Parts: sequence; structure tokens; C-alpha cells
Amino acid sequence: MVEIKNPLYNAVAPSTQSIHADSHLRVTSDVTAPITVSTTFEYAKTSVDACNYGPDQRYVYSREGTPVLTKVEATLSTLCEGHAVVYGSGLTAAYAVLIEHRPKKIALGDCYFGIREVVKQYQRLVPGVQVVGLECSYEKVDMVWLESPINPTGEVKDIGSYALRAHAAGAILVVDATLAPPPLSYPFRQGADIVVHSATKYMGGHSDLLAGIVVTKSAKSAETLRHSRYILGTGTGNLECWLLLRSLRTLTVRIRQQSQTASRIVALLEGHRRSAIHSACHTPTAHELKLGSRIASVSHASLQLCATNCSFIENQHPEGFGAVFAIKFKCKDTALFVARHLGLHRFATSLGGVESLVDWRHGWDATADPTLLRVSVGLEGFDDLARDWAQTLLALNDHMVAQAKI
Repeated sequence: MVEIKNPLYNAVAPSTQSIHADSHLRVTSDVTAPITVSTTFEYAKTSVDACNYGPDQRYVYSREGTPVLTKVEATLSTLCEGHAVVYGSGLTAAYAVLIEHRPKKIALGDCYFGIREVVKQYQRLVPGVQVVGLECSYEKVDMVWLESPINPTGEVKDIGSYALRAHAAGAILVVDATLAPPPLSYPFRQGADIVVHSATKYMGGHSDLLAGIVVTKSAKSAETLRHSRYILGTGTGNLECWLLLRSLRTLTVRIRQQSQTASRIVALLEGHRRSAIHSACHTPTAHELKLGSRIASVSHASLQLCATNCSFIENQHPEGFGAVFAIKFKCKDTALFVARHLGLHRFATSLGGVESLVDWRHGWDATADPTLLRVSVGLEGFDDLARDWAQTLLALNDHMVAQAKI
């Protein structure tokens, strides 16, 4: 069977990798990979064990593998600098890591609430599993699960420092890098042992597929995961695989623009907040107060750059930051008003798509701050998104003034 990962493309640009890393798997003359919908494949005439798809590929049943799945995993393996295994969702991928490594004590920090629910499911299967905080002692910890950037704030953690702590304790470090896919981050370079992504988000990028990815350092580990996936049927469907492959072709150009726009929007909103603060050197104008007085805080990796002990950020993210940030308002009703009145931001959950989204996380997760909105910046123009925020913040001011008169 042909090697999934093609080393010829290890040294080229990520944009080239995303388009050509699976070219060694091409069998037909189609320029775009064809959609494979068949669940079963005819055996070769010579032997049931012989290759039946080109000179070096063999497929029998779609639960085990398909041509388009192989192409997706080849592309992702090169992009992510490892060996990628694709699953039906991000949470399925996370569960596969737990089942494969069977940790007895997990260090877990701030993360997507779905990961915590997956860990609870794992604890039901393996009684006695302990979960401690990310900043606790790693004594007897055998798995450290780190999310960076963090959902929903978009802030980042120092992967290298957690790798040193985990390895000193004999633990493995799993990094969920969903919010910063290549070329924004490469966690293996900082010492991660396993990388996971919800491919539903930026990898998919069009809000039209569910998939998850586990990336390992060794081909052997990836094959073990693939065998378990085959037995349990936790892979992704043919159409979703094809949609994911289509999306990967434009990943680099999408995520770079989204990253740049997000950092500019964050700077704009943080500027509004600061301009509305009275100080000995500054008295806000009426317009500045209308725009920023109800913003409590803005969170994003770009705002960490000037913070103490954050010198790692530029090395870890030399090409920019994720396109998700959080904004808090003075009260819940204010946050909901903004979410419902932004015109170019759809009020919906999820993130990473070409369209900008705003989500009130408290609606999904009761532990989330009810004054917080998570914003996923899409591919719209910066000027248009900036205008959308300004119009909404001014409308919020008018609404609050009117409410005060009632």
C-alpha cells in the first residue's frame, strides 16, 4: 500500500502543501478529486489482497478507508507535520485519544466544555480516573490536555513550558489547536506529543461539515488509531471527506486573512473601551462614551503581547493569531442586544467559517459568563465589519438611554 504522507512536500509553503501534498495518490485525470460515494470496492482480478485502485492502493470497505479519505489524511499529515487520522467529529477524535492512551490522571485547564463532557464519558468507562487542574502538581499525571488558543477567549498558552512540565512528570502532552491551524501554529515544534483539531472549524471553514483530526508523531501510532476507527466505525463519511479536502485547498489564504482582520477588529474594540475611560490625561467625548462605555473587556492573543511572561507568543505564533476573540459587556442584556443586532455577524454557535459569527456561550454552557460574547471573524472586509460594530454599539447606546427613561 502506498505511503499516505509524501515527504516531497515537507519543505514547501503551506499553501503549496494544501494543494499538492496528496498528488502522489492521484489515479484519474480529474484535476479536482472526484467524490467517492461507494461503500464497497471490487477486488482485483489477480487476488483479493492485490491493489485494486491504481498500482499501489487497495480499498475494500469504506469503514476501513476510501480514496478521498486517504487524500485528506495525506494533505493533513503534511500540513500538520505529523501523521493525521480523521474522525467523524472533533469530540470523537478527542475520545479516540483517551481510549488509545487510557490515562489514569489527566491535567485539564480552560477548554471547550465539550472536552470536559468527553472526559466524563471516559471516566464512566474507566472508573477511578482523576482530573486535576492544569496548574496543579503533575505527580502521577499521565496526560496533560492543553487547549491553545483557548475557546472562547482566543488567548494562548505557552505550549513549550507545559511540554517541559508534562515530560518531566512522565506524562504526554495533548494540544487542542483547533483555533490556530497551520500556518498559525505547529504544536509539535513546542514539544506536543499529540495534536487534535475539530476540523469542523477552520479546516472545514464553510460551516458545512463535521470532522475531527488526531495528529501523531509516528506512523505506527496513526495506524493503531486507524485500526480502532475501523473497528468502531468512528470515521467520517465520503461526502464530508470530500468537503474537507476541498476546504483544505484554501486553508492558508482563509486563515491568514481571518487572522489579520480579527486582530484589527480586536484593536478597534479595545480602543473603543479605553477611549471611554476617564483619566487625568483623558476626558472621553460623547461619541467615545457611546461606543465604548458599555464594553467591560476584550480578550485575544494579540492583546497578550504586552503582558508579563508572554514573550513566547511571537515565537509560537509567528504568522499571526486565531480569528476568535471574546468581548464582555457590563451586563447580560447588553451582550444579548449586541449579539442580536450585529448585521454582518450571524448570531449562531460554532466558529471558523467564512462568515463572521457571534455566540452567547452562556446559552450552551451554564458555567460561561453571561456577559461574554464569542466572536469568530470571517472573510468579510475589515471596513464593513468595523462599521457593523460601530452601528451596533451606537444602537446599543440609544437603546440603553431609551430604557433608562422608561
